Amino acid sequence: MSLALHAVRDLFTRYTSIWKTAWAQRHDMVSPQRTDHELAFLPAHLELQEAPVHPAPRWAMRLIIALLAITLLWALIGKLDIVAVAPGKVVPNDRIKVVQPLEAGVVRAIHIRDGQAVTAGQLLIELDATATGADVVKSEEAHEGAALALARANALLQALEQRSDVQLISPPGVSSQRVLAETQLAQAQLAEHRSKQATLSAELQKRRAELTTTRALVNKLEQTLPISNEQAADYKRLLEQNFVSRHGYLAQEKERIGLEKDLVAQRSRIQELTAAIQEQETQMTSLTAEFRRQLLDAQNQAYLQSMQFTEDSTKAHQRQQLTRLTAPVSGTVQQLVVHTVGGVVTAAQPLLVIVPDDSLEIEAMVENKDIGFVSQGQYVTVKVETFPYTRYGYLRGRVISVSNDAINDEKRGLVYHARVKLDADKMWIDRKWIRLAPGMAVTAEVKTGLRRIIDYFLSPLTEQVSEGFRER
Repeated sequence: MSLALHAVRDLFTRYTSIWKTAWAQRHDMVSPQRTDHELAFLPAHLELQEAPVHPAPRWAMRLIIALLAITLLWALIGKLDIVAVAPGKVVPNDRIKVVQPLEAGVVRAIHIRDGQAVTAGQLLIELDATATGADVVKSEEAHEGAALALARANALLQALEQRSDVQLISPPGVSSQRVLAETQLAQAQLAEHRSKQATLSAELQKRRAELTTTRALVNKLEQTLPISNEQAADYKRLLEQNFVSRHGYLAQEKERIGLEKDLVAQRSRIQELTAAIQEQETQMTSLTAEFRRQLLDAQNQAYLQSMQFTEDSTKAHQRQQLTRLTAPVSGTVQQLVVHTVGGVVTAAQPLLVIVPDDSLEIEAMVENKDIGFVSQGQYVTVKVETFPYTRYGYLRGRVISVSNDAINDEKRGLVYHARVKLDADKMWIDRKWIRLAPGMAVTAEVKTGLRRIIDYFLSPLTEQVSEGFRER
């Protein structure tokens, strides 16, 4: 091994010495420079031999070599964009709005035409509102009735608690005639209740007076009965001594027994009257409690009905408003399908569409092979089909969203939708600005990365070599 290295070193040393000697004698090997006159007097073959070579071919070769070197260097250092080409179309930022009626109806008026520009909230089509108007009136009347019933119940409860007259508070929007009728009804109900109370109160006073009289009678009997007992005892002793007749004694005994029985009867009467008074008081309390319960029930029922009728009235008003079809956004009317006043439309029938005036976007269809490299935020070059980009240029934008799932396209198979936000939605065409219109076909080139120029040339070769070595 050392001999081989030694031989290589000697060979390198020898050729180095030869090169140095040749380089030192390079001027001696050059033929002397001759002028044109000197060359003219030489023989033809010597003139051709002595004449210097023209420098043009040499400089041409040098230029070609330099260009090849620069090209190779540019291919090694320079980079080009990698783009995913996706066909698409121009769409509004806010999507197209479809105007539909809620219910079937008859067209009463048409205020727009196809292609007309409209503003948000502008009246487009009016439908006949006769049926919905009747529902509105009916629901409002029912709501007023429930509100009056609630006000009447509140006024009666207040009058019952404060023992005052009925003071009905008029609900807003109710006519004075209905308020007066409801007030009279409340007064009649309160008068009926107070009449029943007065009847029970009079009966109670009567019972209490009877109780007072009976107690006085019992008190009288309790005072006279001992005297009668003493008289009867005296008569009995006198009878035993034969000082009085037996009939006189029996008369006195009869009076005594009568007083005892009257006292027992009157005491029972007191208990009876006391029970009757308690029952009468209970009836009066029950009468007031029952009247209050009825009023509370009426109040609760009226409140629930008022809430229900309020919702019904709101729905009826909303249905009436929906007979006036208005523009949801500002834009341009397209695809108007109703043109006859008096024509019939069905529920949810598309009558027209409105293309919004908002900024435009690009909806591109990215093929399955490119979706792995497309993401939000990437720069996009948009070429409009109707305006050749070689003459009018192109637009720029960014990817703002990519769909999470593929959509089956009949021509392209499974594709993904990507939305591109444009930096500008108009182009300078023939000395004037022209705004893009929804539906224009475009080609979106999404910049997915960078690649060296030489890779474009080596990639097919590398692929063929890699696949070729594996084939049989």
